Amino acid sequence: MPSLAQPFQLLRERPLLIDCLIAAAAAILLALGAAPRGGSFGDPVPPGAVALAVLIAVPLVVRRRHPIAVLLASVSIMTVYTALGYRAALGEPAAFIAAYTVWARYPPAKAAAPTIAWVVLFELGLVLGHAPSFVVETTRLLAQCAGTVIVGRLGYLRADRMVERAVRAEREIRLEAEQAVVEERIRIAHELHDVVSHHISVISVQANLARYVFESSPDTARAALDTITGTTTEALDELRRLLGVLRPPQRETHEYRPQPGLADLPALVARVREAGLSVETRTIGEPRRLPPGQQLCTYRIAQEALTNVLKHASAAKAELTLEYGEEALVLGVRNSASERTTPPDPAGQGLIGMRERARMYGGHIEMGPAGSGGYSIELTLPYLPQERAR
Repeated sequence: MPSLAQPFQLLRERPLLIDCLIAAAAAILLALGAAPRGGSFGDPVPPGAVALAVLIAVPLVVRRRHPIAVLLASVSIMTVYTALGYRAALGEPAAFIAAYTVWARYPPAKAAAPTIAWVVLFELGLVLGHAPSFVVETTRLLAQCAGTVIVGRLGYLRADRMVERAVRAEREIRLEAEQAVVEERIRIAHELHDVVSHHISVISVQANLARYVFESSPDTARAALDTITGTTTEALDELRRLLGVLRPPQRETHEYRPQPGLADLPALVARVREAGLSVETRTIGEPRRLPPGQQLCTYRIAQEALTNVLKHASAAKAELTLEYGEEALVLGVRNSASERTTPPDPAGQGLIGMRERARMYGGHIEMGPAGSGGYSIELTLPYLPQERAR
């Protein structure tokens, strides 16, 4: 069943049709109210007077495009009408509608002059037409003119507020879009850092190992080169995926790899072990199926933590613990002391990125020296409400 608001919506979308209807209504009132000087409603008048009365309302068709010109045209025709000895017994809607449009469209400084011209021309018509009630007609005009000015001014202020509100909303949308772009750039920067830092560290360690045992242990050197090849391929795939987000190529959907998650942690640990770092893993509690975002956050922080151990304490032993608590997932990465252990820079991009990733999902991260002389990183990531209920 069609809504009753649909006709009004159709009219709102066709302003010219609205103006034509307004002009037609005003013309009918002026034609019906046409009366001779000193006469009353219903007194006979010549057809020319009726046509002239209708002509007063015709300019209203273009009142939105030329408000001031329409007001002056309508009032000028009304002046001729009055000067010829006729009066509008049912009022003069055309002039008031035109004056309202002027005051609703323009500020007072620009709307005052055509309004004064309206009053002057109206008075001129009364004088030339020898109106019998000059004072009464003038008083009525001034009262109606004041009311039209007030209503039109209120319409102008309302439109001005709507424009200001629209500009403010557009500015807020633009700021939100800019903020989203900045956040996306930061996210991509973190992804690039995590991918590049981890894989380059593995490649560097394996390259040094291959060079060191190149002559004494060719099999070990060959295995290190194989690890470099696999790591390089994986790094290129990750970089290609990230660059595809910035400028998506024409690819099939199945060509994109999914974001890594908790199921990829064993492969990450295996790759780090191949780079020469001894890593023990431990899982506490019953594993839960977490949202992809939380899984990616946990994976990237584990990746960055193991990469830091590989860079700063490659001769140490590391332990990765994943604990599924009742309220949160806890990831711990701890390494023992090493002769060439160098503490990571707390202002480095990797540690900053880990803190920001944790905050993004409502978690927090603690990092600092471990009791055994090594270094410890612990991520606490609260479950979402629906996950806690499980």
